[in-house]
Amino acid sequence: MPIVVSLEDFRPSPRYDGDPWTEARIEEAPASTGPWVTLETITLAPVDADPANPAYRNFTTDLGTAAEQWYRIVFLDASADTGLPTFPIQNVEDDRPVYASVAELARLLRVSASERHNSLMRVLKTAAQEIDDEIGTATIGGVATPFSNPPPLAREVNLERAVEHWKQMQAPWGIVGLGDTGATYTARDSWDRHAHKLAGLKGSWGLA
Repeated sequence: MPIVVSLEDFRPSPRYDGDPWTEARIEEAPASTGPWVTLETITLAPVDADPANPAYRNFTTDLGTAAEQWYRIVFLDASADTGLPTFPIQNVEDDRPVYASVAELARLLRVSASERHNSLMRVLKTAAQEIDDEIGTATIGGVATPFSNPPPLAREVNLERAVEHWKQMQAPWGIVGLGDTGATYTARDSWDRHAHKLAGLKGSWGLA
């Protein structure tokens, strides 16, 4: 039975020759090293008005051949010239929702969403779980967590906390680099400010 696969936040390489990418070829393989087989080629609409600043793209194919296969995107232009394949990702079952997109987080961190997709998703999931733990099983308005349609506040905290987790992976615990200005120490409880922000959504409070 064919498998439906959704691929999110893929961005082609910038082009400085004025020629936009016009198609995306979805490829599948049993391992990250291949062998790769083309599933289908999708026409991009609209094409990028500024090829030097291409948009992030989402794709869905119903031609997946099995569970937990690997996928990558190859972008093509009108002359059938191709860019380098995107970083391969595996389609694994995971029902932990996140409240912000990989593309949003990648823009904040100035990293490639496709090449760092798995790592970006990991810190988003960690932050989303912290949000659910803070709010409890439901908001004060009775909306259950995890959210299927997250409120803007949950999205904001998901991004802010995920940025913190990402930076903590690159520095000693409690120290965050500040470029030319040196380093600073983070608060002992780095979650505290996020908890205050989420207080308006919190459905229940423990006894003191």
